[in-house]
Amino acid sequence: MDTVIGGTRSSHVDAPPEVVWDVVSSVGGDTGWFTPEVVWRARCGVDRLLGGPGRRRQRPDRPLRVGDRVDFWTVTGLEAGRRLVLSPDTRLPGHMDLELEVHPEGDGSRLVLRHGFTPDGPAGRLYGEATRLGDVALYAWMHRKLVLAAQARTA
Repeated sequence: MDTVIGGTRSSHVDAPPEVVWDVVSSVGGDTGWFTPEVVWRARCGVDRLLGGPGRRRQRPDRPLRVGDRVDFWTVTGLEAGRRLVLSPDTRLPGHMDLELEVHPEGDGSRLVLRHGFTPDGPAGRLYGEATRLGDVALYAWMHRKLVLAAQARTA
């Protein structure tokens, strides 16, 4: 069995859990992904060339539910106020999850972001290793921007 390729970022946030959750659960649609837009355009462009759905801009105008489509991701896990799990709808040689968790911590919160890719065979392993550094940088950026956005809402 192939191992998971990915990483975890975790930080204290000087904002209450409700505020952090509001930021986390706002991803996608007009809000975006708290990362450089060009990265997602490129990834979704490659996906479309490979026969995948490519880029979609959509998200429901209500609190998220399991099964909702958020741009090119699907909500696969949700504990309102605490945990959001997204899986990409793009073509991949394996399975990926993006998990965001919010926990109370002292006078603020803890935000945990996990990204993991489980490769499917040699092609998946090659893909996972080729994209590892880019994914680490991308999700570190996303994590930091989520933290800053939540803190700005309480400033």
